[in-house]
Amino acid sequence: MRDIVLAQVPADRAIRLLDLGCGTGSLLLRLADALPQASLVGIDISPANIRAARLEQERRTPTPRVTFEVADYRQHRSGTFDAIVSDGVLHLIPGDTGALVRKIAAELNAGGVFVCAMPIAGAYNRAFSVVRKTLRQIRSPRLDRLILAIGRVVHGHEMSDDGLRERVAYMYMPPERVMDASLRRAFDDAGLQQIAEYGMKHVSLSQLKHRVTVFVRRAEVR
Repeated sequence: MRDIVLAQVPADRAIRLLDLGCGTGSLLLRLADALPQASLVGIDISPANIRAARLEQERRTPTPRVTFEVADYRQHRSGTFDAIVSDGVLHLIPGDTGALVRKIAAELNAGGVFVCAMPIAGAYNRAFSVVRKTLRQIRSPRLDRLILAIGRVVHGHEMSDDGLRERVAYMYMPPERVMDASLRRAFDDAGLQQIAEYGMKHVSLSQLKHRVTVFVRRAEVR
């Protein structure tokens, strides 16, 4: 994801970049290393994620160019950006899709890019959505513990126990939207033109299948 973003943004001038749903900040901090003139903002709805991001930022060389905030993107306001990145988050934000897409477009400068990794339309993801809806109907503390135990076996080598506990809730959350023809039309209507698409390796049976789509903000909305 870092390399895809870097292929779309200039590294030789000062830009503003927003990571929408930055998690623990790993992508944003990697981008900060590669974009020495950029100002970068990471927001996430999870206080635990932002605490972890700030701790990692302190462990590295702290820089005022990078800020992390606890925020719900739907209410977040901090000006406009030359690039907005969303890695595995856009499909989880509740609410009206058209309003969400228009907000993203309004917060991009003309010529700015939106780089979005999210689930695609397809049989696997449709089936997975049904599974998550079913799990939501039968959720219980025992089922939470079972999902956490499976997560420890599958991802315990790469994630902390606190991170795994927080992600249990995602197993009960079917996607609000997927990247399909209707969503692409919504982006186009908002002034965001698709310019590239990249495949993503499917690394876990517990995850939906994703692709990365890149949009550029047209100067004028049609």
